Amino acid sequence: MTEVRAGWGRVLTAVTCSATLTMLPVFLLGAAAPGIAADLHFDAGRLGLAVSAFWIAMAVAGLAGGHVAHALGPRVTTLAGIAIGIASLVGLATAASFPLLVVFAVVGGIATAVATPAGDMALFAVVPADRRGLAYCIKQASLPGASLLAGLGVPLVVLTYGWRWAFAAAVLVALPALIALPRRLPRSHAPASSEPMPRRAVKPRGLVPVSVAVGLAMAAVSATGGFYVVAAVAGGTAPPTAGFLLALGGVCGIGGRFIASWRFGTARRPLLVCAGLMAAGGVGTAGLATTGTTAGLAAATVLACGAGWGWNGLLTQDVVASHPEATARASAAIMVGAAVGGVAGPALFGLVATAVSYTVAWYCAGACLLLAAAVLAVREARRRLPASAAR
Repeated sequence: MTEVRAGWGRVLTAVTCSATLTMLPVFLLGAAAPGIAADLHFDAGRLGLAVSAFWIAMAVAGLAGGHVAHALGPRVTTLAGIAIGIASLVGLATAASFPLLVVFAVVGGIATAVATPAGDMALFAVVPADRRGLAYCIKQASLPGASLLAGLGVPLVVLTYGWRWAFAAAVLVALPALIALPRRLPRSHAPASSEPMPRRAVKPRGLVPVSVAVGLAMAAVSATGGFYVVAAVAGGTAPPTAGFLLALGGVCGIGGRFIASWRFGTARRPLLVCAGLMAAGGVGTAGLATTGTTAGLAAATVLACGAGWGWNGLLTQDVVASHPEATARASAAIMVGAAVGGVAGPALFGLVATAVSYTVAWYCAGACLLLAAAVLAVREARRRLPASAAR
């Protein structure tokens, strides 16, 4: 076990890169949306459906991904996720019609559903307990990391070489994952045993309200990632500026996750911290509707992404640590909530934007984060009641 732990940095690199790779399809769909829509002839409503297709596939395949990781082990499952992610990016790069775009978005969602629980399982197995918070923080930065790469791809690739080359170039993210992934990975810290997993490990307890809150928050997060550029351009922002601002949001999302996990990783009630971040992110997301200047849009972006995306690493760390006997299944349960939110968010955002306006759509996204914060706060308040009564 000592030899395995000594290489936990390699595992972290491989897991983070594979997670980023599998998230790139959905963020590139949003970042390159103006060019894709012009070529394949679709509006904001259909863009929402394409983005939602990714999250639908992730939701449907989510729980299966946890079982696959436990059955095959984290290494084989991670490799499978990388392979499926590459297939999604290549398919999107060559898609000649909107239906094909949806098909390969679905493939991307399946890749995420496979890679995510395998990565969480691998990190819990190899990372020492005192470094686990940092490790999950880095790994969960894959979502804003994908946003950062997609945002930079607009001025650097999309506007220069075309949107298809942006998807093709994204395949390169697989290289460090494949190079760093060790040949052997343990399944857990627990001693090897031929006995089956206890039944209680199959259904981790107390995660329903957490999953609901994650779903509500991810509805806003996924809508932001999918519509930020196209909404900013519709509001008068130049496409290169919109791309750089999305990249700024990715940087802030990464920073927010690092700060939250580093500063509050040992907090007694980490989910209350997550609730506070969601609430602040809701204010920032709603602010995306009211800014008429680049500086104002940038300020709202910093708050929306820094706080509104900053809770994920801390929440995942707490959930996985609370279920050491079922890490992949606990991770998958939360991922299903995230995927359901990812399905609803872009679809509803696109419909509201098309039928009413982007302003109202941003207000709705902000309200989702505020409601998510309330759900977590109520859940934590109810958990404290028995302890108080016992005293």
